[in-house]
Amino acid sequence: MSNSASTADSSTDSNSTQRQGRQVAKRSFAAELNDATHVFKESDEERAPNFALLPSGETANRFFLVGTVTEVNDVGKDSEYWQARIVDPTGTVFAYAGQYQPDAAAFFSGLEPPAYVAITAKPSTYETDDGNVNVSLRPETITRVDEAIRNQWVRETIDRTAARLDAFENDDDDDGSNPYIAMSREQYGEDRSLETYRVALNEAREDVGMDAVPVPNSDGSDADHGAADEQNETEVGAEDAVDEAAIASAVANADFEE
Repeated sequence: MSNSASTADSSTDSNSTQRQGRQVAKRSFAAELNDATHVFKESDEERAPNFALLPSGETANRFFLVGTVTEVNDVGKDSEYWQARIVDPTGTVFAYAGQYQPDAAAFFSGLEPPAYVAITAKPSTYETDDGNVNVSLRPETITRVDEAIRNQWVRETIDRTAARLDAFENDDDDDGSNPYIAMSREQYGEDRSLETYRVALNEAREDVGMDAVPVPNSDGSDADHGAADEQNETEVGAEDAVDEAAIASAVANADFEE
């Protein structure tokens, strides 16, 4: 990757936070994203953004995902409304695009699955007839990518998710250092286990040829999920990071409306 591409990636977060009305896109696997059913605002302002709360104690106004579109369908009644099934190593998420997402709708309508895509999208929740709350994605930008980009996104998301899980499990309930971890415990239950997400991380590691790491049992002992590969667990550096600007300039540079 070129130095200019690395620089663009490393500056994405700072540029995003400096722009009014723009929130940094977070990375999450489907296994956890689908459980982010609590959506809230942090102020009463009219244009205040909505945030989804991940069980690991992270908030996201938008997500950046790279996965495989395995199926697209027009599920609209009076007008086109496209549903895309997007798969990562841990599960499936659904993205929807209609008249308010014309570029994404046009993209899905012309796409022939299977195809790797990079997508920046806002999460939405809806309640089903049986009372369950489901999470879906509303695309803002989307582009086709190759397998190498997809695999690098998986590796990055493993690192970032593992760091969130570690922070959650090491958080002291009383010190208030991360209010979103406290919010997660309140919304999703004090006794909620994050083991399922660690198991999902091992599924992602296996998918890209990395070794699994031990997953602790509820009693604190290590479950037998294979040996850790310390080299693969190192933090992804700027030179190796997926450059959103390089694969979809709009992901890094467009000004989105909240």
